[in-house]
Amino acid sequence: MKILIVEDDFLIVAQIQECLERLGHEVLATFDDASLALTFVKNNKPDFVFMDIELNGPLDGIQCANALKNRYSIPSIFVTSHHETDILKESMAATPLNFLPKPFEDSNIEAVVALAEITLKLNPVNSTPSIIQLQDYEFNFEYKLLKKNDQVVKLTDKELLLVSILFKNIGNIVSKEEIGKYVYEGNLTTDSSLRRLVSRTRDKLPGLNIQSESKQGYFLTEEKTNNLNR
Repeated sequence: MKILIVEDDFLIVAQIQECLERLGHEVLATFDDASLALTFVKNNKPDFVFMDIELNGPLDGIQCANALKNRYSIPSIFVTSHHETDILKESMAATPLNFLPKPFEDSNIEAVVALAEITLKLNPVNSTPSIIQLQDYEFNFEYKLLKKNDQVVKLTDKELLLVSILFKNIGNIVSKEEIGKYVYEGNLTTDSSLRRLVSRTRDKLPGLNIQSESKQGYFLTEEKTNNLNR
């Protein structure tokens, strides 16, 4: 299996990696930063991730695991020293494959990996998630709905199409040409029309960070925006 390790303790990384490779699995990469891991999986999809809950940085392990699940349908095994009920309840939102409590032996790693293999064979992961979450927003591709804090956001058809293509490409620039074909069904549109559409959409979605990239296009970022200087 192809596995990613996201853990900031290099001794734990070394132990997990050595054990996995001895078992014949491929460790695609190791990261101590959640943001780097999210960038990596855009072009390299593991079967699952060993995820440290207590990561340093702007994103913790639970947030990273949620992003992996919602955007890429990649499940995680949580590596944790936590036993508090609140932390474990919060982590369940990411529907982890399992937990690997610290400290652990190689036999514990072998056991959770074997169970993960069985689980993934019996319940194959859908590679195209129907719902993607970003901050307080949730886009449902099946029903073409955008929600904020479980409340449906009212948007026009074109605004919904714009949001849809941006959610499909979080962190990646979507060119003006791509947006034009998708939103305007291949009909030619002017830059000013597209700018007005983006401006209206931004106004209706406070906190959602729709950025422009010079003359190339638009993209959604992880960070919240205060709607200034865009």
